[in-house]
Amino acid sequence: MIKIFNPNKLTRQPFFQELINYLYSHDDVTLRQIKRDFPYVTKIDRDIEDYVQAGYIVRQDKRYSLDLPLLEIAEPVNLDDMIFVDTESQAYEDLLALEFQTELANATNQARLIEKTDFSRNKLTLSNYFYKLKTAQPLSQEQEKLYEILGDVNPEYALKYMTTTLLKFCRKDSIKQKRKDIFVDSLLILGYLKETDQQTYKLKLSLDPETFIFVAEL
Repeated sequence: MIKIFNPNKLTRQPFFQELINYLYSHDDVTLRQIKRDFPYVTKIDRDIEDYVQAGYIVRQDKRYSLDLPLLEIAEPVNLDDMIFVDTESQAYEDLLALEFQTELANATNQARLIEKTDFSRNKLTLSNYFYKLKTAQPLSQEQEKLYEILGDVNPEYALKYMTTTLLKFCRKDSIKQKRKDIFVDSLLILGYLKETDQQTYKLKLSLDPETFIFVAEL
């Protein structure tokens, strides 16, 4: 099966994803065959024409075939690259094994949060969460727990309050939060804080108090 990472507006369409896998397993396909096997797709002619014009599908002698740049070697790739890959290939396994570093900053203060992730961005990190919201991609099961607290929050707004909390650890080994706070709760779910007593928290991130860089070692 072909899986698409970081799809764009066109390749995110459910019919596109169904069609490329259909063509991947069928040879010498005509438009009549496609219409027969996808009777529920409205405006199918227009959609297929869009895919042809984008260069993902080739039409020759009234037959349709794929022209996707399937990944053959997992490196080098960038974290935000749109990738087409066969899930049965070694390239897919190698791709999932890659590790990337992300960095989040904000306009309120100088704090920076460094996190690590896999290419699928299913790991529970703040950067992955914001990315999935921005690109309307499904959240992983772990990320869903964060969504229950934060919802579709503005990243800049959330970072303002989260980093303000984190910066308190530049002066103290532990902090006490008098009132319940969704941003503190979020940092707990992320594993970046640990509650040591009732509403008392310790930092679980590595911290450089001079550069205000916080690194998640999880």
